[in-house]
Amino acid sequence: MNQFRKILFTLPLPVSGLMLAVASLGILLGQFFFSVLSFPAAGYVLQGICGAAAAALWILLILKTVFFFPQICEAFKDPILASVAGTFPMATMALSVHLAGLIGEPAVILWYAGVLLHAALIVFFSIRFLRVPKLAQVFPSWLVVYVGIVLASITAPYFNQIFAGQICFWFGAAALVPLLPALLIRCTQIPVPEPAHPLICIFAAPISIILAGYVQSFSSDAGIVSVLLVAETVVLVLVLLQLPRLLQLRFYPSYAAFTFPFVVTATAYFFGIMTLVETGFLGVGWYAVPAAVLLLAAGLVVYVSIRYAVFLVRAVKG
Repeated sequence: MNQFRKILFTLPLPVSGLMLAVASLGILLGQFFFSVLSFPAAGYVLQGICGAAAAALWILLILKTVFFFPQICEAFKDPILASVAGTFPMATMALSVHLAGLIGEPAVILWYAGVLLHAALIVFFSIRFLRVPKLAQVFPSWLVVYVGIVLASITAPYFNQIFAGQICFWFGAAALVPLLPALLIRCTQIPVPEPAHPLICIFAAPISIILAGYVQSFSSDAGIVSVLLVAETVVLVLVLLQLPRLLQLRFYPSYAAFTFPFVVTATAYFFGIMTLVETGFLGVGWYAVPAAVLLLAAGLVVYVSIRYAVFLVRAVKG
């Protein structure tokens, strides 16, 4: 097996979560530097770097699927890997936003491909794992499958596909209602294996993605935004209290869970604070909050990227 094929074989599927985080981070950096810091050139450069890195990972995962399809099929028998796979269509939606900056409206084709692929995953996952539900198979990564599609409502305005985004929003919001208590029961009553411990960070994502999707695809109500911001803050604090312990774990591919939940939380803070600033509820000084979370998210993305790179180098050399 040559070196490139060995890299493809070794590349863990959960790296798609890191890919999603990098693509989403680029979009947020571009918006933050443009709207808040009034330094669009830096935002454009950072967005381009993130987009190129995410696109490279996207291509590698496509090639892995082509060359090692039986390995992919085997992975989809595992409830964790199958659910984490939802980050791939989500990343496809995020990458379509980057592509739109280069080719314009035709990028909507890639956006719809991501939405439809995520919908197909929901159907597959439901048939395979909900037909005979087992609580022990329920992990926080299930939120990626059923709530992750709300990313379509965050990215829909870039393609003027608001109605499609709203449909995805309501599906994800409805799915969160029964899923969240089931996950809380599972995680408190049944021990979670150590390799899955980083998935706890995914709890930071649902309210954040709901808030960002609401602001992007609906006429935002300041009261609703405020309530969601408070709820998001409570969850974020609870997850941050667990973060130091989780970062002490040895490396697992599930480390990718340290990235997107914080990126989407920074995104939600950015959109939420922007809404309240524009309506006069808050002053511009409150942009310091999304800035702080953005710094945390960017730091975690860089850290996890380094850990993945070290893992791949060691695995390929070994």
